[in-house]
Amino acid sequence: MTKNRKVLFLSLALVAVILVLGGTTVSGYMQASKYKMNLNYNYQRAVTDLGDCVDNIENTLNKSIYANTPTQQNGLAAKLMRETSMAKAALGILPLESGNLANVNKFISQVGDFSMALSSKISAGGSISEEEYASMENLEQYAKKLKEGLDGIQPDFDAGPVDASFQQAADDFTDYPSLIYDGPFSDHIGQQEPKLLAGQSEVPQGNAQNNAASFLGVTQDKLTHTQDSAGGLPTYNFDCGTIRISVTKAGGVVSAMTDGREIGEIRLDADGARTAAQGFLEAKGIQNMKESYYVINDGICTINYAYSQDGVTCYPDLVKVAVALDTGGIVEYNATGYIMNHTDRGELTPKITQEEAQKSVSPRLKVESGSLALIPTPGLNEVLCYEFQCTGENEDRVLVYINASTGMEEQIFILMQSDSGVLVK
Repeated sequence: MTKNRKVLFLSLALVAVILVLGGTTVSGYMQASKYKMNLNYNYQRAVTDLGDCVDNIENTLNKSIYANTPTQQNGLAAKLMRETSMAKAALGILPLESGNLANVNKFISQVGDFSMALSSKISAGGSISEEEYASMENLEQYAKKLKEGLDGIQPDFDAGPVDASFQQAADDFTDYPSLIYDGPFSDHIGQQEPKLLAGQSEVPQGNAQNNAASFLGVTQDKLTHTQDSAGGLPTYNFDCGTIRISVTKAGGVVSAMTDGREIGEIRLDADGARTAAQGFLEAKGIQNMKESYYVINDGICTINYAYSQDGVTCYPDLVKVAVALDTGGIVEYNATGYIMNHTDRGELTPKITQEEAQKSVSPRLKVESGSLALIPTPGLNEVLCYEFQCTGENEDRVLVYINASTGMEEQIFILMQSDSGVLVK
């Protein structure tokens, strides 16, 4: 090949490379532009959907104030639940960073949750109270404010987060009032105080450390005071080797203990773990606890216990004990549920008989046994029920809870049993 031909060949090759790279760059740019256009379309669609949903929420709340039959009230409640679900989905798509719409998100969640609580009440034969009507009127006014705040919003999605565009809507919700009802988003949830510790004064750190040492069976000097915990159940926290233990500031009650040691060769089965856990509870003076369910993971058997009052299983009063299957030692103890919920409930008396309650159980289920149980509602209230253990089709094990006052179904669980334990879903 002559020198001129070599130069020509290299020049053509270089041109080809440049064309390929250029084409790739253009293609990449076009793909990026298309992706950005699609993303902006989705954002704009979310703004439109959010506005439409809020408009429907306001309209439906307005109708709900005047609805007077259970059928109509339940239908409107179902519509509110659908609209709030779609509004939350739309809000979740938008590129927001500052969290200044937290109250807006809370409002939307509470409308849907409040609607579900009302629907359950109506289905059980109850009626909407004057206070609940007042709450609906209040919610309607805030829905109207939110609708006005969203009208005309045209965020510039190319500029990044669009929090500023929603500032007016956020400002309208700075004074959003508390809403109390029986649901998981009710404002009283975050205000719950530990019932077991009601009226008890705060103990000094040294006293709490003594209680922790006594619980572990060591001297006080073996413990190191670490960062305290705040929140709904303030605690002093201490370390002792691989063990972390927490003691409530009010009353000085041990609320939790975990031992992070490694688990050796497994020597115990679930029955052995039960025996060890029961012995531990008795040694600590924790009485009247009924075993419910257990699970085995990584050489540890975790058993749940619920307080039993005159034959009634009080599921809110929960204590968790975890047993290491190598030595039978206790590697976790958690009494938070018991401390937050245990109180003097007086006599727990049903208004209907077990036979009457059993009539509400599906004919597709064979009832194996029944007993009284106190179960928590979504809003952390309590309801007395008959707990029926049943067998369903395909040998499903089913728990059905029938309200002991109204005869209405309150809850249904499927028991899941395997070599790893028994759990409910």
